[in-house]
Amino acid sequence: MTYVVPYSGISNRLGDEEIKAVTEALGQDTLAMGPRGAEFERRLAERLGARHAQATSSCTTALFLAAQVLGLEAGDEVITTPQTFWVTTWPLQARGCVVKFADIDPDSLNIDPATIEPLITDRTKSIWVVHYGGQAVDMGPVMDIARRHGLTVVEDCAHVAGGTYEGQALGTIGDIGCFSFHSLKNMTTGEGGAFVTGDDRYAEMARALGTIHNWGPMHERDVPAIGPHRQPAYYRDAHVLRSYTHDYTGGRYLVGNNYRMSELSAALGIVQLGKLDRLNDRRRDIAHRLDDALAAVPGIGVQTEKPYARHVYHLYTLFYEPDVVGAAKDDFIRHLQEEEGIEIVIRYFPIHLLPEFRALGHRYGQCPVAEKTYFEHQIQLPIYDHLTDEQVEHMIGAVQRGVTALRGR
Repeated sequence: MTYVVPYSGISNRLGDEEIKAVTEALGQDTLAMGPRGAEFERRLAERLGARHAQATSSCTTALFLAAQVLGLEAGDEVITTPQTFWVTTWPLQARGCVVKFADIDPDSLNIDPATIEPLITDRTKSIWVVHYGGQAVDMGPVMDIARRHGLTVVEDCAHVAGGTYEGQALGTIGDIGCFSFHSLKNMTTGEGGAFVTGDDRYAEMARALGTIHNWGPMHERDVPAIGPHRQPAYYRDAHVLRSYTHDYTGGRYLVGNNYRMSELSAALGIVQLGKLDRLNDRRRDIAHRLDDALAAVPGIGVQTEKPYARHVYHLYTLFYEPDVVGAAKDDFIRHLQEEEGIEIVIRYFPIHLLPEFRALGHRYGQCPVAEKTYFEHQIQLPIYDHLTDEQVEHMIGAVQRGVTALRGR
C-alpha cells in the first residue's frame, strides 16, 4: 500500500553537509578510533554539560556498558518501566538480574515514581528510567528515592537527545545516561549511541570495557619482563597491553568488548549535533499544530507537556477514548491506515507481557495503567522533520473524519 503519510525510516533528510563530512572522513588514515570520534565525544559532552561522553555503536551497547560498570550481577534486582523498547532490559537479562516493573503515568507514559518504592527490597541495586517519546521522567522524585535507598540510576535517553528536565540536560541527572543516534532518532549517525556519566571511575571502566580491554585489579611488576624477555624501549604493539609491566592481583575481572562508534558515524554525528535544536524545534512545531487541532476532537486526548520538561517529540502520542467514540481502538487505527493512508506503528507493547517475561512469572494485571493505556488508548501518528505541512493537515483531517465516521455507525 502507498501511504499518504508513511512511517519514515529516517528522522531527517541528510544533505550536503553530511555528505561532505563523510567524504572527508573517508580520506583519513583510519576509519576507527580517529579524530572524528574524539571530536564528537567532546562536542556531545559540551552540549550536555557532561563530565564524560563516550561514543558507542548503539544505545544497546551503552546500556550493556552501564550494567557492567555498575557491577550488576545475577540475582540483583533492577526496577524499570514496562513502556519501552525491550532492549532496555537486555543487559539486565544477560547478567541474570531480576527485572521488576513499576507502572507508568497515563499521560507522559513515563515511569510513575509513586510505583517505584513499593518494589524496593534489600536486593534492589538500581533504577533504570526511560524518557519515553521525547519527554523527561519526573526525575526529582526518582533521585530522592534512589538517594534514600542507596541505589544507582540509569537514564535510557534513546528518545530525548536535546531534551531537558528543569533546564538540565537529560542523561546527566542519574549516574549514567545512554543515548541512541539510530536512523529513527531526532538526530542520527545511522547506527550509534553514547555512554554519558559524571563519575570518573565509571567513565574509566567504560572506556576500557567498550574498546576491547579488560578490567580488574592489577599491581605493577618489579621487573618489566616476560621470562628472560624485557619490554623493548621502542615497543608500540597495542596487543601487548600491560603484559610486561603488570599482573592481575585477583578479585573481580571484567571482559571488555568492541562497542566503538566508527569515524563515519561520528562525522555524521558532528553535523547532526549542530542541527539538533533546529530538528527538535521542527518536531515541536508539528506536535503543537497537531495538539491544537486534535484537542478539540471528541474522543481524542493529547499529551501534556510537563512544566519540568522540554518535550522533543521523538514520538507523537494521542489518546483515543473508545467509550466516547463508540468503537474500539483497532477500528480507529484501521480507518487511519486503510481509509486515510496513514501508516501507524504503536510503541510499545508492555514488555512485562513478552513471552520471556511471562515465563519468569510476570502477568497481565501487574501494571494496570500501562496495560489499559496500550491496549485501549495509546496511538502514535508519524512525526519526523521532513513531514510536509500538507501531510500534517491530512493527519488532522483524518483523525477528525475517523471519529465522525465511527460515531455515526
